[in-house]
Amino acid sequence: MKRIPYGRSNYKSLIEDGYVYVDKTEYIRKLENLNENYIVFLRPRRFGKSLFISLLEYYYDIRHAESFQKLFGNFDIGQTPTPLHNSYYILRMSFSGINTDTPESTRKGFNDNVYGGIESFLIRYSLKMDIEKNSEASSMINSFFIKMFNSSDRKIYLLIDEYDHFANELLGFNPDFFKESISKNGFVRKFYEMLKEATTSGILDRIFITGVSPITLDSMTSGFNIARNYSRDNDFNEMMGFTENEVIDLYKQTISDEFLNERLPKLKQYYNGYLFNERSSTKLFNSDMVLYYLSYLQRRKEEISDMLDRNVVSDYGKIGNLFNIGGYNSNRMEVLDNIIEGKEQQTIITDQFNLEMPMTLNDFKSLLFYMGFLTIKRHDKISDETFLDVPNYVIKELYFGFFRSKIEEAAAFKTDSEKVSEVIREIAVEGTISKLINITEETLHRLSNRDFIKFNEKIVQAIMLTFLFETKIYYAKSEYPVEDGYIDIVLLKGSAGKPEFYSIIELKYISKTDYNDTLRVKKLEEAKNQILQYTKSEELKSFKNMRKWAVVFCKDKCVALEEVI
Repeated sequence: MKRIPYGRSNYKSLIEDGYVYVDKTEYIRKLENLNENYIVFLRPRRFGKSLFISLLEYYYDIRHAESFQKLFGNFDIGQTPTPLHNSYYILRMSFSGINTDTPESTRKGFNDNVYGGIESFLIRYSLKMDIEKNSEASSMINSFFIKMFNSSDRKIYLLIDEYDHFANELLGFNPDFFKESISKNGFVRKFYEMLKEATTSGILDRIFITGVSPITLDSMTSGFNIARNYSRDNDFNEMMGFTENEVIDLYKQTISDEFLNERLPKLKQYYNGYLFNERSSTKLFNSDMVLYYLSYLQRRKEEISDMLDRNVVSDYGKIGNLFNIGGYNSNRMEVLDNIIEGKEQQTIITDQFNLEMPMTLNDFKSLLFYMGFLTIKRHDKISDETFLDVPNYVIKELYFGFFRSKIEEAAAFKTDSEKVSEVIREIAVEGTISKLINITEETLHRLSNRDFIKFNEKIVQAIMLTFLFETKIYYAKSEYPVEDGYIDIVLLKGSAGKPEFYSIIELKYISKTDYNDTLRVKKLEEAKNQILQYTKSEELKSFKNMRKWAVVFCKDKCVALEEVI
């Protein structure tokens, strides 16, 4: 069994130390055949961007020509190399890890990262050159290219990783400084203007840039209009991330064939679902999440209890910053409500942003797409609109965590985690939902005087799910599809624990103005009949100890609760 490279992004060490590698080398050839020398390729966090940058570095660097066969001989590109392999000096930079607390620390961090990239370059190639460390990034890079042009005939391939990492953070909490940094006189824009100038001299021959969203480059188009964005090109949909077949092969190489058929559906539920082109049909797994799971499984020889990688939470957990760009926005909160309710998001994906204009709802949904919080579900050829949806259960957990924080903020209280644990324990051990009903009533009551809360079946469902998503015992699913419809809430086997009972909850809602006892009984019967129809599903028949509940709410009160036998 091969070793699993979770958290590792150095291509050379992967190969030399016997780690498994999913062969993406064919894309080196595809990129080179584009006849485009300056390429931008974007993917959400934890999608293998740094490893791909490292792959390009070792493939094109003149220093690694003698080890070419060792590094690439077993892979696609090693069988039929391109003419440009091992023919460049490699200048590599990354803009992650910059302290964005203040404009001064951000600017200094950017300058330091540029200097660090140049310094590493000079050390690797044993070159002597004076670069003033405390000068502006644009001055440093301009001086560097001029001196290289005058002293060497070897061309440079520039690799930039996480080009927008610091900028995305600024966009969330300091949009004014973000705009200033990429404006005509901004330090970021001036840096990229120097890159453009270096390409005209010929010393800078190729550029490959990765990051998450196109906002930063789009906002300084006139300063750096030489790069072509291939992020949403159909031919490159699978360049980063894992296909299902690649996940299967990974599993076989690192674990065995044992339990593959049993575990694959869970991997798909939690990590799969990403699509980056409307014409593509191959959905992708987040590569980091898959490696996290397999690494644990290989090391511990047992199922992981928490499918949500804490490193992913740290990267994706800033979802609130996106919803708060420019302050509170009711339209964006409506998008959040719709996502929580499981509705597809209809939009035309923005390929080029203009921050001189107010961010539209299409722009906002597109930003969620680029960040990995939404992905392509389907495309309507008639309207040319794309329908976006949450890609998988891990991302849905993050949405519900954020939604819960917004609910608690609106209700001016914080739910006790121990209280939520008691709710889950009652469902799992006793097979009843009285405590879930109580905590839902309490939350709704605290929200009852908030004008912007639309009391309906969906808000009741969403609040219940905010508590149910906190447990790993259950896989909580809303609008669960069965042969004859959709179940409001179903609790199936999660990634941890062995509950005694599973549950189905069918919700109905009556407005306060419409409420009467006859309607209450009618709604209860509707819920019971739907449950009886749904549970004819072959899939649900296989679950033993499935408790089924019909529930009716009126504003902040449960007015009917009955178990369906």
